[in-house]
Amino acid sequence: MTEKLANLSWQSVLVIVAALLVLRYALLKLDEPLAKSAAEVAESLAVAMALVFFIIRPFLVQAFFIPSGSMHPTLLEDDHILVNKLGYRLFKPQPGDIVVFKAPESWDQGGGGEKDYIKRLIGVPGDTIEVRGGEFIVGAQILSRSEVKNLLIQNGVVPVNRSEIQCKYLKDGIIADGRVIGKEQLAAWLGVKPEDIRIVPGQTLRNGQVLDEPYTLEDPDYDLPKTKVEEGTVFVMGDNRNNSNDSHRNGALERKRLLGKAMLIFWPPSRIRLLI
Repeated sequence: MTEKLANLSWQSVLVIVAALLVLRYALLKLDEPLAKSAAEVAESLAVAMALVFFIIRPFLVQAFFIPSGSMHPTLLEDDHILVNKLGYRLFKPQPGDIVVFKAPESWDQGGGGEKDYIKRLIGVPGDTIEVRGGEFIVGAQILSRSEVKNLLIQNGVVPVNRSEIQCKYLKDGIIADGRVIGKEQLAAWLGVKPEDIRIVPGQTLRNGQVLDEPYTLEDPDYDLPKTKVEEGTVFVMGDNRNNSNDSHRNGALERKRLLGKAMLIFWPPSRIRLLI
């Protein structure tokens, strides 16, 4: 209900404001104390709605909700966030910003038209972006990420009923849900020698420099050749790198499609925090 109210069209708001004003004048004609109080409430609601939907929402701040897991672990499904819409009218977007934008229809694999997306801004005009996928190699065999996660489940690192596991590769081991597991332990589970295991962490590079990205769910398991971010565009990626429909699939995004920068999570209460 709150989400529907927050995203009412301006036409719907105009009708509601007009109805509230008509109600106000009708109540004032009754010339009764209770009717007068109700008329004041109707007027206050009309003014508040006009202020929020015709000034604050279009130009200053707007509420959005998170519909998918593409920004795990930073944002979860059904998080409600406030987005600063004024900032990008005055300042340039910066790498690291969490941005809301109107995605082109071609980005929607379900064919549902243009939709609001939220991703992390990785590159701005002039930047070169490159992605190198991570690999877990045992002897001559490359284990898929799902096989590595199954290994963690089989050895009790994470519960078997977990639908999502945070798994990042290190040169000498992996991080699974915050727990570091070294090559020796992994080798024992696999029945091989530690020297038979080679782990290649996935990397995202901007202008040849590897990005430090503690906010991602896991390192990428795909490659992206060097891509130049052209003038008038930005490069965006989800924090859930392997489950995100973003610029690594669709190319750079037109700068004019940015709606604003995410500032904070305001709902649910247990998730209230600033987004940096």
